[in-house]
Amino acid sequence: MLEYIDNLNEWQFYAVITAVFIALGVLSKGAASVKWSKSKAISGVVNFAFLKLTALYSGLFFFAMPVIKEWYGAQGFPQIPREFWDSVPVPLAALAILLVYDFGVYWAHRLLHTSVLWPAHAVHHSDTDMNFLTWSRGHPTEQIIIVTILFFSSTWLGLNVEEVAGLALLRALHQYYVHANLDWDHGPFHYLLVSPRFHRWHHVDDVKAYDKNFASIFPFYDKIFGTYYNPHSAFDMPTGIGAHTPGHNLAALTAWPFMEWGRMIAAKLRPLEKTPKATPTET
Repeated sequence: MLEYIDNLNEWQFYAVITAVFIALGVLSKGAASVKWSKSKAISGVVNFAFLKLTALYSGLFFFAMPVIKEWYGAQGFPQIPREFWDSVPVPLAALAILLVYDFGVYWAHRLLHTSVLWPAHAVHHSDTDMNFLTWSRGHPTEQIIIVTILFFSSTWLGLNVEEVAGLALLRALHQYYVHANLDWDHGPFHYLLVSPRFHRWHHVDDVKAYDKNFASIFPFYDKIFGTYYNPHSAFDMPTGIGAHTPGHNLAALTAWPFMEWGRMIAAKLRPLEKTPKATPTET
């Protein structure tokens, strides 16, 4: 399947992905699922624009990876020998690599939910019309953090560029799936693989769901670290980050983290108002 996808050109790939999720939507919710509102259609266009920006950064990463790996090796940092993976069955090796990668992504994701880095990640959460393309709505500053995690995990594991690209493609397909408008929870396997229902809770604008469900692939990481939240269906619950959002405005979304960081810095630098001195009591 991956070889077939790899042979598609860019537009054929997106056409196939769109057709797949239209079909899944019809299976899940019937013909009404393909009738997007004007707002959701605009969201899709904006998300696709972010996808193009992300592709640029990802391309730079894969272009630079051989050079950085050589530098990494020259520093004497630990690295699993390439020969080790040649002796491991492919499915087992892929599982081990994804476990390491998702562990790193889990903690990077939690870091993105801290106050300083939240403005970068909030762009992804700003989509009030969540759809499979919502995964593509990622600010460049956020992507730098995620790509850095991918680089260090892949370098430490001793992978080559082609293997990293293949795993990145598998994760991308899964992320399209978990952001789709599908109310699926994987039944008895809901702790083993992130589902659309599990991940929708991460986007729901409800205080009970804030800072929950950070795992990208394996939800048992959230179970282990106390951030698992999946009480029931969240299909009809609102998503987004509340009223103070740039909406579906590409320029405003791109500028928004920098504006927020500017406000944070200004608040830190703003001199504290001096408390008026008390008037001496007359005796």
